[in-house]
Amino acid sequence: MTEDLRQKEIRLKKELAQVKAINANADTKLRKTKDFSVGVPQDTTHKAKPVSADVPDVVTLPPKRRNKKENIAF
Repeated sequence: MTEDLRQKEIRLKKELAQVKAINANADTKLRKTKDFSVGVPQDTTHKAKPVSADVPDVVTLPPKRRNKKENIAF
């Protein structure tokens, strides 16, 4: 009787391992890589710098003005 239980236990473990393997293959999803390691870029071809005519016109904010009075605590 103990031999039958042991064989049944081994068979169930094998079946469980097979089901887990099937589910692992079915549930695989593509994940974004977060590899921020520093290295040589893949594209090492020369890239020409843009000419000033290629840069679009940009309106920037005016420079921040300084206070006219000193920072006095009283």
